[in-house]
Amino acid sequence: MKLKGLKGLTKVNGYYFYQRSVPKDIKDHPFFGGKKKYQKPLGAKIQTEEDIHNTWQEQHKAFESLILNLRKANLPLLNARKLREQATNLLKAHGFEVGQRSPSPYLTDDQNQMIETGTDMEVDHSSLLDAAKKFYWEKEHVTHEIEGTYDIPHHVQVAEESWNLLNTPKDEVKKQTFLLSDCWNIYAEKKGLDENDRSVKKTRSRWNQFVEFKGDCVLDSEQIHERLDSWVEHREQVRKDSMKSGNKATPSSSTIHKEIDMVCAIINLVVKLHRLNILIVKPPIQQTEPKIREVLSPPEVLEIISLAQDTSTSFYKPWKELTILLLAQTSCIASELIRMKKDSVILDQEVPVIKMEGDLKTKHRLRTIPLVYKVERIKELIEAEQSELILGEVAQTTESNLSKQLNQLVQQVNPEATSYSFRHTFKTNATLKDINPLHVAYLGGWSGSSLGLNEIMVNYGKAGMKTPEMLFKLQSVMKSINSHLLETEPTKNNVVELRA
Repeated sequence: MKLKGLKGLTKVNGYYFYQRSVPKDIKDHPFFGGKKKYQKPLGAKIQTEEDIHNTWQEQHKAFESLILNLRKANLPLLNARKLREQATNLLKAHGFEVGQRSPSPYLTDDQNQMIETGTDMEVDHSSLLDAAKKFYWEKEHVTHEIEGTYDIPHHVQVAEESWNLLNTPKDEVKKQTFLLSDCWNIYAEKKGLDENDRSVKKTRSRWNQFVEFKGDCVLDSEQIHERLDSWVEHREQVRKDSMKSGNKATPSSSTIHKEIDMVCAIINLVVKLHRLNILIVKPPIQQTEPKIREVLSPPEVLEIISLAQDTSTSFYKPWKELTILLLAQTSCIASELIRMKKDSVILDQEVPVIKMEGDLKTKHRLRTIPLVYKVERIKELIEAEQSELILGEVAQTTESNLSKQLNQLVQQVNPEATSYSFRHTFKTNATLKDINPLHVAYLGGWSGSSLGLNEIMVNYGKAGMKTPEMLFKLQSVMKSINSHLLETEPTKNNVVELRA
């Protein structure tokens, strides 16, 4: 299969991309954010020429469809908004304000007339309308073209629009039509979101995917519902295609529900803030079978640990052993550990702990977890690492790559499990041991609602979780949850100190 001649196919640093120039007629569309190039990676996994061709074809169809939609939808509105923005800047450059020449209801007729006359004099002494005057004079006295048979140059259109804005009351100018692409900035500003936060980046990425799917549009009921319906139809088709290929039924109905909820939350905030006459009705979503959370049995956990510690295997790595030792006894997930620094693991104290802090998925994930199993080995592995990060250079890889390597290890024992299964196992073990739900919520970083608890009660209880007394209590709780691990250790590690 020949790759030469595939439009937009480029290779950068060994990776393939689909890259196209943005057409001039829609280059000012907010979707492109002022960029001259449209670029999408074809993915790091593609290997064969057939894979490259198929992925290129998908991106090519997506781009052509996007351009078609952008050209069809709302271009007059987009052009008008761009023109208004340029005209406003032109007024400012000449020292004028929008609405400066318009009459004020709070002034008398004579006062308004004085302001109008004064503004006219300022305009006459400025060069604001010189280009427009010259253009129309030449059309009338030089070219003698019939009105309507010629194109008005863009700079003349800007000058004319600036004159219109000068005569339009400010309040009327503010009553603008909103676009779908306006919603994120309004939402982020109102919510005070940190654009550098990991979870915010993830939400914005998902929002952008929704906007990109059908292109920008006027924020009205018909356009919104059309896009919501199309998104659900598209995502359900992706699931069907995945099943036809013999893969898992993804995305699940719960995932699609989350995507739609996110989109509606962003749009609804804009609707409420600006009192738009829009009522969103979410589209129906075909239910899928509830996702089975794979839980590891005690023998499986021990076997995985044994594999991770076997230095004779070709896949042994110190960071894998460390990660498995931490995942096996805590509620942590791999993506939390990849960014963890050494000073977050405190082992030289009466209650050794691992502190989950920094850029986590939710505020509930901030927690301090006592370590009770193979603490000395964990200490050795961390001290042997030269980097300030506990996992060392592996932290330079992507989260998906890290998870993939761990999953390969775990699936040698249980083909249906992943490294995330340790988290489900922790929750299951805590339930079987009748652990206080407040302790489970804190140690696992779960919200109260996910455990059937009152959120206020959970937040109130968190305040005392970091006291020395509570750390000893949580240590005892962790030993109970991980009793299946401690039973394999020398007897001295199974003794729980009774404090007075």
